[in-house]
Amino acid sequence: MALPKDPRQKMINFMYLVLTAMLALNVSAEILNAFDIVNNSITTSNESINNKNGKTYRQFEKLMANDEGKVGPLKAKADEVRKISQITYDYLDTLKQKIIRESGGLTDEGEIKSKDNLDAPTRVMENQKEGVALEKQLQSFRNQVLGLINPRDKNVFDTTLPLRIELPAQKGPVKKNWTEYHFNMVPTIAAVTLLSKFQNDIRNSEAMIIDKLMTEVSENDLAFDKLEAFVSLNSKNFTPGQTLRATVVMGAYSSTVNPTIVINGTSVTASGGKGTYEIPVNTIGEHKIAGTIQLVKPNGQVVNSPFEETYKVSSAATSISADKMNVMYVALQNPISITAAGVPSDKVKATISGCGGQISSRGNGEFVVTVSSTGKAVINVTAEIDGKVENLGSKEFRVKNVPDPSIKVGLTKGPTMKAAEFKVQQGLRADLEDFVFDGVRYAVVGYRMAIDAKNRPYVEGDATSELWPNSPEIQGAIRGIKPGDLVYFDNIKVKGPDGRVRTMPNVNFKIN
Repeated sequence: MALPKDPRQKMINFMYLVLTAMLALNVSAEILNAFDIVNNSITTSNESINNKNGKTYRQFEKLMANDEGKVGPLKAKADEVRKISQITYDYLDTLKQKIIRESGGLTDEGEIKSKDNLDAPTRVMENQKEGVALEKQLQSFRNQVLGLINPRDKNVFDTTLPLRIELPAQKGPVKKNWTEYHFNMVPTIAAVTLLSKFQNDIRNSEAMIIDKLMTEVSENDLAFDKLEAFVSLNSKNFTPGQTLRATVVMGAYSSTVNPTIVINGTSVTASGGKGTYEIPVNTIGEHKIAGTIQLVKPNGQVVNSPFEETYKVSSAATSISADKMNVMYVALQNPISITAAGVPSDKVKATISGCGGQISSRGNGEFVVTVSSTGKAVINVTAEIDGKVENLGSKEFRVKNVPDPSIKVGLTKGPTMKAAEFKVQQGLRADLEDFVFDGVRYAVVGYRMAIDAKNRPYVEGDATSELWPNSPEIQGAIRGIKPGDLVYFDNIKVKGPDGRVRTMPNVNFKIN
């Protein structure tokens, strides 16, 4: 910034610079420690917000499976928010590391060596023009995420978005630009804390945007712009002696509004927004169920919609289905459902052959199968009908071993992990991801761990459980781990639900 030519103004400006320097030189240890505490708190908050955002992204994935057409465009916007947020967040990380390096780097304990260094932030952010680049990056991020919001909501988010790139009102004749205001002659720990604060603004802004996108998934679900009647039967094929059950609802119905339903000339009482109609079926052949459903919309408009459905009554049929896909797994309790139309469930019996299988009944057509080896198994069904045991059919199933787990440190599979996050972990995990059975667990029973640290001795040790090796060398290396170090895990042994010990592939982590 050019100084004014007026001698008096020059003197004022020089005095201001001298005063600023004097104040900077007298930054107390208490103030520096306070900045350190605030920075650590912000970092913890950033991790918490990031975890919360992760749950929202996973919810988008689940909703995609139900309605890709409606959720897809909103998920695409959410993915774009995640991408540009991470790019900006990582860019701020690189600036923090650069300032720390310029100020002398970190101690062996991972602390900034020269927290009170005033030159490094000024040199990096002003002299090297990183401050100008940062201001542009933050403004670009703000414009991009606001561009993903519905135009009708943009004005509200423009005023409430946590990330704001602006200067407060400045008193005095000398006006600082954005970089000077934030980074000129400030201690290194203050500059790092400010960058962490910007990261916090990024994560909070990301959360606001994706939360709004998530609400848009269902905000119009109850808009009754088009209503149709739907009838659902417990089956379309029956045998004499069974009971037909029909569930009738108005499309986009509300559980707090009960429609008026008439089926085959009979009024049906609705509860929870739907009505249930039951009649005994006896005559073999095709039959029809028909009626009307009436609903009063919130604006008082009455909507009437007719419906019609057909069903058949025929001789007995048998269904054998695996509740967890058409596969059974060794050493697990595999649920199987068996139904035989027209036959009471307590009269249905099932046997299994192959793969060392055993089957037991839990009642109401539900069975549990255990198998001890892979291959193919066959379930045979019989039933007592009119005093005679009749064969109702059979079905072949594939039998597999439970798949291998993923080896993780905390929630990370590698190949990188932050030093602070690694230090708080207790050992290795073996997680079974996206498996159809809930509650299936693997136990880590042993592994070899090695730490290749910069400027420190290479250490290694063996573990006999999921916990880190209990040796002073390994424990000390973990406490002193820092960016650039390498951690290796090999000879990893895990024990699955079948009791078999498996050897897993090696896993490596680079600490950053």
